[in-house]
Amino acid sequence: MTVFRIACCCVVALLFCLSRDAVAHEGHDHGTSKKAGSAAAAAADATQNTFEANGKSYVWKHRPDLGKQSEAMVAAAKGGLHNNADRDSSTGEIVTVVAKHGLVTLDPEMREWTLVEGQDPLFAAGMNAHGTDCFMIDDQSYWAFSSTNTGSVVVSQRGKVIAQLTQPKGDEFDNPTVNAYFSAGGRFTPCDVVYLPVAKRLVVVIGYAPGDFALSAEIRDGKWQWGGPAWGGKEQVGGVFSTAHGVQVATEAGQEIVEVASRSHGRVFAFTSSGAQIKMPGADAKYYLDLPKGSTPCNISHIGSSMFLPLLNPLASTKGLAPLLVMDGGKPSGMLVPATYETLGYMHHMHGFCPVERDGTLYGVVLSWPNGRENAAGKRNDGQIAIFEAVEQK
Repeated sequence: MTVFRIACCCVVALLFCLSRDAVAHEGHDHGTSKKAGSAAAAAADATQNTFEANGKSYVWKHRPDLGKQSEAMVAAAKGGLHNNADRDSSTGEIVTVVAKHGLVTLDPEMREWTLVEGQDPLFAAGMNAHGTDCFMIDDQSYWAFSSTNTGSVVVSQRGKVIAQLTQPKGDEFDNPTVNAYFSAGGRFTPCDVVYLPVAKRLVVVIGYAPGDFALSAEIRDGKWQWGGPAWGGKEQVGGVFSTAHGVQVATEAGQEIVEVASRSHGRVFAFTSSGAQIKMPGADAKYYLDLPKGSTPCNISHIGSSMFLPLLNPLASTKGLAPLLVMDGGKPSGMLVPATYETLGYMHHMHGFCPVERDGTLYGVVLSWPNGRENAAGKRNDGQIAIFEAVEQK
């Protein structure tokens, strides 16, 4: 495979000339959802809260006893939980940032969310954790966040800011088309970030921008800087993506794979760390995973053979409520619809999911995004976090 490149320089002009107003709220218009609540929960098909994995059947059980939140955290999340979370493998904590509240962790037993002590004021100043990745370098733990609120990628160590990556200048990447896009002032909106432990670089996707690229950052001269491979591009102008919203790293047959959730057309792509498109595990001749019609995947996570994709909008079968889609071997194996559970009726739009395996049991931390248009129309939905346990069906 060769690295995907956009050949024509005129594409850059077209990308940059797209109206900033036209894309300013991309990713925030979630369509119209039906009113949730007890009626929707009663009407829900119980089978939609099950999934298959490794030849076994599981049902999702809500665990309201886990994930206690302070009143201040709940209040902040209601108006702006546009987030994902990740697990620190060294401490077992779940990590995210709640805008206007701060950097928070959930303890390894998943009992309670707390603010990280001594954190940089940056975390409570308005940034979000639209994308979150916890990773290790030389036995040191790092937490990276892509913030669509502030247009930056923040690399930190337990609340101490190590680096901030902002708008590229346009001379950093191996791809001339990407460089030309940023040289012309092309918009930078970091949707998600992941660290590649073999390639030793970060990959950031910017799906809310007309560029719609995947970008790399590396440690050079002792600090994080933009540079290295860059690829992708908006589909309608010759690229492969249509809102590259989530990015994850996986390993297949010893090869490091960069997986990208392209939200607007419901696909998951696979690339080498250098940006060469390869066949997504489980995909057909198209090379990418084509998700069920209407799928709008925000992020990607894995446990064992299962892939988890939180969807922003409903599927035809989910009665106006967005699900978490579970995939196995490239095929749908089940789902979770949080709004069908008692007390969770306002969780209309799935934005983040963090799977946790503890003592042989799978748990899932689900994060939902509040659609302001629904709230303004009297169809309230909140930014909420809920924890579920996967219970084997005998």
